[in-house]
Amino acid sequence: MTERNPGNKKYKIDYSKKVFVYKNLHKDCWSVKQNGLVKAHTDKINLWDCAFQVNAKGRQKVLDEQRKNVHAGIKGYIDELDLDLGDGAVEVTYNPYKYDSFVDKATKAPVYSMEVAKLTHNKVIAYE
Repeated sequence: MTERNPGNKKYKIDYSKKVFVYKNLHKDCWSVKQNGLVKAHTDKINLWDCAFQVNAKGRQKVLDEQRKNVHAGIKGYIDELDLDLGDGAVEVTYNPYKYDSFVDKATKAPVYSMEVAKLTHNKVIAYE
């Protein structure tokens, strides 16, 4: 994970607090936000106690303007261990033009929370 400004303590991540992680389409990576600030960018991150959030007004703006904006992401605690999710893990996806929530990619069932999530370059694998 690359912190935005490692010398400035306001950009230091507090691992005892939840972060909000969203796909940064401009940088083609994940942005890690905490206390209203983007504190880091990364190609992979593991989270636990995850809440998959979609802001309805932000999604509606995407639908109205046909232009993407940051309105969805995953809130959770950063897990620095390398997770092996094994059996029962599902791939989670979100497309504002198709769904009003995150969904299980295989079944299209809504996903609102999961125990752990492993975010890699273009994939989210989660386990309850």
